[in-house]
Amino acid sequence: MSKEILLVEDNKVMQLLMTKMLSSRGYRVISAFNGIDALAQLDKHPSIQLVLSDWMMPGLNGIELCYRLKSPEYGRYIFFVLLSGRDDKESIVEGINAGADDFVAKDTNINELDARLKAGLRNLELHNQLITKNIELDRAYATMKEDLESANLLIRRMLPSQTSFQGVELHYTHIPSAQIGGDMLGCMQLDEDHIAIYLFDVSGHGVTSALMSFAIQQSISSNSASNSNVKRKKETDPFYSLRDPSEVLARLNRSYINQDDNNLYFTMVYAVLNTKSGLLNYAFAGHPPMIWLQKQQQQCLFIQQESFVVGMFDFADFQTEQVQLNCGDRIFLYSDGITEAESSDNQQFSEQGLKQLVQDLADQPAAKQTDTIVETLKSWSGTAQFNDDISLLVFEWKGN
Repeated sequence: MSKEILLVEDNKVMQLLMTKMLSSRGYRVISAFNGIDALAQLDKHPSIQLVLSDWMMPGLNGIELCYRLKSPEYGRYIFFVLLSGRDDKESIVEGINAGADDFVAKDTNINELDARLKAGLRNLELHNQLITKNIELDRAYATMKEDLESANLLIRRMLPSQTSFQGVELHYTHIPSAQIGGDMLGCMQLDEDHIAIYLFDVSGHGVTSALMSFAIQQSISSNSASNSNVKRKKETDPFYSLRDPSEVLARLNRSYINQDDNNLYFTMVYAVLNTKSGLLNYAFAGHPPMIWLQKQQQQCLFIQQESFVVGMFDFADFQTEQVQLNCGDRIFLYSDGITEAESSDNQQFSEQGLKQLVQDLADQPAAKQTDTIVETLKSWSGTAQFNDDISLLVFEWKGN
């Protein structure tokens, strides 16, 4: 670092003497006769960060100059050394209280003065290094924030664009957490009579979870290729058959268990609805239960299975089960970001709480009911920004 100093001294003889002594020790000395002159010199020499200033001066004295340079409004960091003919404790306290970094008596030996100035320069070097590091961190943070925003945008683009199918009305809400997570939901037409509905939740948060979420979504949505995870190729018309939900989960498990460098896993529920008959086939992979709102009976039931998560155990197996929907019945899929949301007194919303809320709002149209559930959750938890992703998918079978 440059050994550059601004010496502020109104006594010309003392100024010349100290300039000579300091120059002999390798310092580049810029001089000023009072505080006002010192401010002008600092404007002319923006590289100066060390000021050695006399106390008693006309116009703007050393204490007043120190206040100016240590003000948050001043444009750069200054290491300020107060120089005075007084060496009493009261003077030292007054100078330090004004913001001075050091206090030196005028009769101090040049070796001691040199040592103190070198300490000041080391302090400045550390400060400047810290500022540089902070700038680098700010840039890195801005880059990460931009990457996370791009990842969030990518996830939003993967959300279902088609929400209306023959005989089926679908609504969903997806609210990313402060840290990007791995929730994803979807609905797609498998053939003329069937649609697939699914929701999965990748463990952890961050870009890695989001990238895995993207990969899983691609694995499911590519349903026309010969190696499709949701369809099986046949040699006779219609040249395909739909895979059972349990087989879909088993294929995903085999795909992601073999990724040795990946410690992530995910929970999932995958269901296939016959849009003409209302028959719903489903399989779970460690996911929270679905909620079945039965319109005719005016009641809510859990649909659930004991099951393994995907991507953790090579011996995991999955089971396909089915329920028969009636006209007007609704099925709710959701992530644990909803049921594990906490109130101000650390109470979880819970699966039972969500089920009861669905029951209480049963008379509302599906779209309004979905929105009301999320707004109720926000009000209950006292926040609009949750610690985990909030995903909710609701579909209603309207009959053939």
